[in-house]
Amino acid sequence: MADNDDSNYPIGYKKPPRDTQFKPGQSGNAKGRPIGVKNFATVIEKELRTSIEVTENGKRKRISKREAVVKQTVNKAANGDPKATAILLNEARFHESQNPPPVAPSAHASPEDQMVMDNMLRRIRQSDPPDPTPVESGPDPDPVGDDPPDQTPQSNEGEQLQWRP
Repeated sequence: MADNDDSNYPIGYKKPPRDTQFKPGQSGNAKGRPIGVKNFATVIEKELRTSIEVTENGKRKRISKREAVVKQTVNKAANGDPKATAILLNEARFHESQNPPPVAPSAHASPEDQMVMDNMLRRIRQSDPPDPTPVESGPDPDPVGDDPPDQTPQSNEGEQLQWRP
């Protein structure tokens, strides 16, 4: 760019004329973003933090605008507004996934309860679990197993399969 010989300078793709190029020390946005201008999210957050005075149950009190929006949405959902209900359920689902509820303490109230539960678990583990496979009489007519369980499938030889519940 320091070369003043413009006759040999090619003009074309990614090579604008020298007189339209930025001069050293200058940019395309000379003024730039003014100092102190806030972005949209900052402005919304500031507005939601401001407090307003509301009357609730006959008493006046100050709450944030965010709290007022939540109260109004919950009240509309409770009155049957489907849009407010959808918004409220989506927010609740989002916050539950972000903050899972704490694990409840053990429901056993005493050592006797714990002993009963241990005995029940021991008996369950000792018992034989039922076999979920069908009882067949002959070769498997349906190796894929796509027959619905509420129907008794027929084999190729005319034999019937019996399903255990």
